[in-house]
Amino acid sequence: MKKNRIKLFLGCMAIGLFATQISCTDAFLKQDPLSFYEPTATYTTEAGLKSALAMCDLHYKTMLMDGNWNVLPIASLYIMSDIGLYAKTDAGGGIMDDFANKITPTSGMSSGGDSNAMMRFWNEAWNGIKYANTVLSYVDKVEGLDDATRNAYKGRAYFHRAYKYYHQVLLFGDVPLITKIIEVPKQNYKSTSKEAIFEMLAHDLEFAVEHVPSQQEMPYYGAVNKEACMQLLIKCYLVNGEFKKAEDMATDLIQNYGLELMTAPFGTSVPSGNPDTWSVERNVLWDLHRGENITSPANKETILPILNYNDQNFTAYVTMRALGVHWSNGDIMDPAGLSAPTYNWSRNDGNYNKELDWLRVLGRGIGCFRTSHHYNKTIWINDGEVDTQDLRHNREIGNWVEMEDLKYNRPNSRFHGE
Repeated sequence: MKKNRIKLFLGCMAIGLFATQISCTDAFLKQDPLSFYEPTATYTTEAGLKSALAMCDLHYKTMLMDGNWNVLPIASLYIMSDIGLYAKTDAGGGIMDDFANKITPTSGMSSGGDSNAMMRFWNEAWNGIKYANTVLSYVDKVEGLDDATRNAYKGRAYFHRAYKYYHQVLLFGDVPLITKIIEVPKQNYKSTSKEAIFEMLAHDLEFAVEHVPSQQEMPYYGAVNKEACMQLLIKCYLVNGEFKKAEDMATDLIQNYGLELMTAPFGTSVPSGNPDTWSVERNVLWDLHRGENITSPANKETILPILNYNDQNFTAYVTMRALGVHWSNGDIMDPAGLSAPTYNWSRNDGNYNKELDWLRVLGRGIGCFRTSHHYNKTIWINDGEVDTQDLRHNREIGNWVEMEDLKYNRPNSRFHGE
């Protein structure tokens, strides 16, 4: 019995020693991936270039819209203009009325929720610049491309980089100028003057205008075309003070590329959200702003559309929610002191009145953005008179709504329907 135990013990030791010898080898640490990302292999093919440009196209869209259902980044461009300012007082940062102290990298530059989206522009622009630089760094290493195709790739990459830098500089001033792929970690970036950056952008876009094909020559819609390069170059010329170049380029763009201002209704007729509450007489300005007509062949004003209308690439673009007035807020009272006298009733509610259905006319705004007095009032004054014939400011046909046009819709309000 004792001998059997000794044999069992020695056998276990032998097995353990054998297992230890196996476990001490490092063969199992060797990589054997199913696929391996290697830039010099990925981006030295035309498929790799297309994937990088696809990312540029994506950031072109997501820099302006991020799909968070509360605010949209493009509205943050407006707070840098005389149109209005960020105005949601319950989002933490409050009204953005002091850029120097309220919009900084450590405070105020939010990127989601109900807040402004300045950080969104900062982050997405650098992402887009990275992919544009990737194309420019590898395009000459791709075999089998003719000169026209190779230069078209370069031109589109120049457009994307210029578009991102255009916003970076105008929003943030002097910023680092990065024109190649960052190969090692770097923290000692220095800013380049906005004047120098815009000179480079104009030079790059002149190349793009020469080599990117016109939309009239392209078999698909939504990719960067020559017309878009021309329009962005015009804007850069204006920033640089080269007004004659801008005028000549704009004249060429308007006269020679099948573009023109729309002067009459066109495309698909789309009524207002509820014509029984607020009717809109069909007009050219209304048609221009219907999503169904943005990419309509009849629309001769579209230069470069952002395609955003299918399940594969849809990103929420909540203009009515982010930019609309919070007219159903409980803090609003009628003259008798009734709270929330104008409410967003559902259609199956007994209080619903189809003639007072402001939810489907104006949307459920949360007031992230507030227009200025200049935009609301003074800009429409011409020779001392308020211009009500301008389609952009015409209440009679339904394109413009004043606060006084809304009517109380709570049945228990003494002012119901007023």
